[in-house]
Amino acid sequence: MTSKINLSFFVLLGFLAFNTKALAQDENLDLFNQQLFFYSNLDHDFYDGEITMKNNETINGFVSLNHIDNQHYAVILSTDDGCIYIPNEDVSSVTLFNAHKGETTATKFVAIEGYDKLFRELYIKDEDSAIYDLIEAPYDSKIINDVYIKENNTLVSIDDFWTSGPKKDLINYINKRDNTDFKRKDFKSLNTLFAKL
Repeated sequence: MTSKINLSFFVLLGFLAFNTKALAQDENLDLFNQQLFFYSNLDHDFYDGEITMKNNETINGFVSLNHIDNQHYAVILSTDDGCIYIPNEDVSSVTLFNAHKGETTATKFVAIEGYDKLFRELYIKDEDSAIYDLIEAPYDSKIINDVYIKENNTLVSIDDFWTSGPKKDLINYINKRDNTDFKRKDFKSLNTLFAKL
């Protein structure tokens, strides 16, 4: 009789321990999802910009890119009355203007069919070849994010976790494609690297 009670007690204790652990894992997963949602909606910088809609309408103002609104990416247009969310699916392109040291640069972001985010144009070689990344800021001669290459109407991510960064990813891509052996030191600037595309 005592062994049946002990066995029942240990089975109940084991069930409670497993159930508590499973509930804790669910709580951790919920907390992780909330943090992910919070960090994905942190304010990005607003830049003077021009939004070109798919219907060719243009809207000028201060804009911020690739925010999540109702599980869809959107451009935020800042107005005197607040912010207006414009779904990325309605946007053709956005040009951000950045004044730095008396010089204004323009960076174009484009919508690419089949993708939710707007891509920053880094280099356009011709109609069939281009380099993009996913940063939401004007181009400042730096690439620090996943790089995409468009060749022959195909968009390919060349991100490799094991390399030292996107510049090395580009060099590896060119070396593999052209059967060459370029090193970082062979390229004094990103423009010389982009020209090898």
